[in-house]
Amino acid sequence: MNIYKKRNIVDSIREQGSLPTDQFGQVLSPDDLLVWFGLNECLTRAEQYIIKVELAAMVDTELAMDKLKHYKALQGGD
Repeated sequence: MNIYKKRNIVDSIREQGSLPTDQFGQVLSPDDLLVWFGLNECLTRAEQYIIKVELAAMVDTELAMDKLKHYKALQGGD
């Protein structure tokens, strides 16, 4: 996959803010995110795999940041 294409896709998703969640407040899976953003329609299977890896990293990061915010709140921080 073209590195610029990958970077622009990831940047575009990041610019939208938090990742979408399901009805229970859980961040969608990389497969579901691929569909949510319509990337399953415009990327080859090989490109979809690469973006799913990036989406998985984004999900992991967002979950970690949420835990950190929760921990700080319990500690009396902002």
